Amino acid sequence: MHQNLTSALCATTTPLYAAALEALAPHHARYQAQPLPHMALAEKQDDVAAMHQMAQALAQDAQRILILGTGGSSLGAQVLEQAQGTDKTGLDLIFADNLDADSFAKTLQGDMSTTRFFVVSKSGGTAETMMQLGGALLALEAAGAKPSHHVAGIAGRGDNALRRLARAYEFPLLAHESDIGGRFSVLTNVGLLPAIWAGGDPEAVRAGARKTMAGLKGEPQNFEPLKGAALHLAHMQAGRNVNVMMPYADKLERLAFWYRQLWAESLGKKGHGSVPVNALGPVDQHSQLQLYLDGPDDKLYTLITHTTRGTGCRVPDGFLNDPDLASLAGHTMGNLVDAEARATLDVLVDAKRPVRHIELGAITDESLGEVLMQLQLETIYTADGLGIDAYSQPAVEAGKIRAKQYLQDMAE
Repeated sequence: MHQNLTSALCATTTPLYAAALEALAPHHARYQAQPLPHMALAEKQDDVAAMHQMAQALAQDAQRILILGTGGSSLGAQVLEQAQGTDKTGLDLIFADNLDADSFAKTLQGDMSTTRFFVVSKSGGTAETMMQLGGALLALEAAGAKPSHHVAGIAGRGDNALRRLARAYEFPLLAHESDIGGRFSVLTNVGLLPAIWAGGDPEAVRAGARKTMAGLKGEPQNFEPLKGAALHLAHMQAGRNVNVMMPYADKLERLAFWYRQLWAESLGKKGHGSVPVNALGPVDQHSQLQLYLDGPDDKLYTLITHTTRGTGCRVPDGFLNDPDLASLAGHTMGNLVDAEARATLDVLVDAKRPVRHIELGAITDESLGEVLMQLQLETIYTADGLGIDAYSQPAVEAGKIRAKQYLQDMAE
């Protein structure tokens, strides 16, 4: 992974960036002396065997696995699953992350004998996830299937509803990392275990995370996550309060959704934060680029690319005979994606829009682990710079309390 900030800074923002680097230096020194639990995940190995054991046991004789969880309990796993592309293990992984009565009912109409459920909730009582699990348990009961063979999951330690259900229905649970919340859990068993079913390698993902972490020992101005945070702080101060992430690969589409939650829920507090916008290249060149180039200058852009030249299908030789198609002749689809990504970066720069460019040689478990650690840590450093707690979500909790009250009202 290579992060290039050259096109993201100008005469106005460079001094703000330098000031942000200086302000974040004490936080960097603090993490050098006492790394965060998130940072230690890069070196963690003692949980990998248990992940493989549960993954193998639940997948036995299965054709599909429904992953029940919402937000951070699902999005990280979706990122790692999608990155496998077509190199899948044959299992149909279904992420039931949104609560929708019609969609879930149709999903439960499938063959229960070859269906498995993997439920994730750190609190052990997430209303949406428990509702889905309740429906799954009734569907299994109707099919005469034992939950002990069809259900497994991850829950926080201690007494909680999911652990009580696991005891009652005799299905296994792994422990959720106590010091790591859902949206920061992608490098724990929450993200890594489902990735195994897609053919992913947890140890390779963490090896990539170690590449990012290697810079923690150095000077703050050379640590890539801190540099990313300083860049965001500089542009927030300059009035750019929209944060656009635009990867150029279908395999990275869920990465932008994962990042959207990470950024919004970690930083949107006490009037602080910026609005995360997920885009996808090249398709969103046709839906968003006009706004980016000719709309308000209130956005910081991150383009993520990987090596595509020479990959994919080619066009027929006959294209050379048509003046409107001749430019495509002799090229692969990967050549066009490469050209369009570079063109988007160039025209944004020409329009004096700030663009950070993250380049990946290839999309692998290792490179993805490097990016995931980078984005988590730069979010944490940005919260430090804003003087807010990256790990709480008080406004979200207020909504949950009110929803429960409305359910009680309906029952009366």
